[in-house]
Amino acid sequence: MNKLLSLLILTLLIGVNTNSLAQCQGVDEVDLGVDTTICSYDTIVLSGPQGYDFYQWSVINDNDSLWVSQAGTYTLMAGNYGNTNLVQFGDFEGGNTNTANSFTSDYIPGQGGTWGLLSNGGQYAISTNPSLTHSNFVTCGDHTSGSGNMLVANGSWTPNTTVWRQTVNVTPNTGYLFSFWATNVVNNPAVSYLQLYINNVPIGDTNVTSTACNWGEIGSLWNSGSATTAQLEIKNHSTAASGNDFAIDDIFFGEVCYSLDTIVIAEDQISVNAGPDLNFCENEPEQLTATSNDPNAQFEWNTSETTADITPNADGAYTVTATSNLGCTVSDVANVDITEMNWDIDSTFVQNTNCEATDGYVGVMLDNPNNLNTSFLWYGPGQNTSNFINASVFGNLGTGWYYLEVSFDGCTRYDSAYVDINNAPIADFTATPSTGFAPQTVSFTNNSQNTNSFQWDLGNGVTGTDETPADQVYQEGTYEVMLVAGDGACTDTAYQTLVFEIQVELPGANVEVANVFTPNGDNQNDEFFFEVVNMDPENFELIIFNRWGEQVFASTSPDFKWDGKVNGKEASEGTYFYIYKGKGLDGVELEGQGFVQLVRN
Repeated sequence: MNKLLSLLILTLLIGVNTNSLAQCQGVDEVDLGVDTTICSYDTIVLSGPQGYDFYQWSVINDNDSLWVSQAGTYTLMAGNYGNTNLVQFGDFEGGNTNTANSFTSDYIPGQGGTWGLLSNGGQYAISTNPSLTHSNFVTCGDHTSGSGNMLVANGSWTPNTTVWRQTVNVTPNTGYLFSFWATNVVNNPAVSYLQLYINNVPIGDTNVTSTACNWGEIGSLWNSGSATTAQLEIKNHSTAASGNDFAIDDIFFGEVCYSLDTIVIAEDQISVNAGPDLNFCENEPEQLTATSNDPNAQFEWNTSETTADITPNADGAYTVTATSNLGCTVSDVANVDITEMNWDIDSTFVQNTNCEATDGYVGVMLDNPNNLNTSFLWYGPGQNTSNFINASVFGNLGTGWYYLEVSFDGCTRYDSAYVDINNAPIADFTATPSTGFAPQTVSFTNNSQNTNSFQWDLGNGVTGTDETPADQVYQEGTYEVMLVAGDGACTDTAYQTLVFEIQVELPGANVEVANVFTPNGDNQNDEFFFEVVNMDPENFELIIFNRWGEQVFASTSPDFKWDGKVNGKEASEGTYFYIYKGKGLDGVELEGQGFVQLVRN
């Protein structure tokens, strides 16, 4: 008997309770490795160890290796069969009766009729060819050798009818494989529905018989548990009165062992979009922006730029490649068409308006004035206006900003011009001094131009219309002085801020020094220091010398304290000389010198 299971039965192995099987001995266990991630365009090979009788993956594949190019969970079961088939005469070579082949059946032996031995449903016969049992059955050989016996049945339309039954002894807590081969014996869509049973319990799924004379294997796994015998049955669930005719052969029941492993393959689904194709004029560049579903993607364009955003400067195809952390790459292309502009605005010209008039104008000159179909748009004053003209010159204008758009061949250049007042008033003055200590006398000088009227606000409550106001005395505070100077209705305004403070006199420094200290550890007069007030802590220096003129202590802090030690050792008793200099908070420098007596007892 060929014990290799067909794809139909082997797909039943995956998902089986592996407690029903024993581990195989003497061969390597299945190890598919650690879970991994692949690029969407990559393929990896998963392989099982050599030395097993059968291999089955969770996808339809019975080889020892599997090529994987999609994400998913992949399981491989590899197994070995036992050497003994516990079914007696599973190939029906024991004779032409059920007794000779050690089985029982709810079908009855063929009784004959119009079309032959199996003219009626619910009957069987042991034969070498289905056509010998029924004139409408096909001609084909058995599964074992092609010329041996098989069980041929005209199926019963009573569901759950046992076709074949045999009881065998089993070992408790042992895994077994129960399988058989089956085929249709007529080409009729009404097929049989065959299922395995052990001890009156169905195992595996119900399986349909295949095309006539096309043998297919049906089987499933079973664990004996505490059982010592197994009643093996093959049952037909079909209720079809027509068709439902089949043959079975090579029934097998034997021990099986296995090794199983599962691996999860993830797929790096990185994608990239270079953005829409662009078509723009050369003076109004647009950006290409690459986007990816991977927030950590690294971008690189065929321009060698590595940012998500780039500004194309030439026609062509722009390719961006996105790379994931795993190293997977994907690319996209955006096409760019830039319209060249072989013309430009040469200059704009302005005629200022007179005061209280609208007699100004603006115009434009192009560097290529012969361009046909050039359009002009002037508008203003200001950008939010309904006042415009489609011409190269815009007249009868008052003061303000005027904006220009010149368009040709689908592209536009922009400019602007300001219409001012002819000989416009210019307000200008100086206030001297503008800062200092209060009270302060301030003088004013009027430097205005093209003006004949003046309005002053001196910030201290005083106003006036004189060309130059009188001197003012300002107390402590901040003052805003304003001058509005004009000529008729045309005016200009100037401002100046004055700030005056109260002068604060800072106190001078004072130093008091003791002439004796006793660093003997009694916590009384143990340190030499200055009693200092109003000394600038950033401007102080002190040096102490011994009787031989050697420096023994120095400090830049007016809060110094000398503990009578030199380099960590006690200084000898005696007289020490000090000098100091500093600066008081009033800025006055202070310096002095003196003697101090160091006494320890």
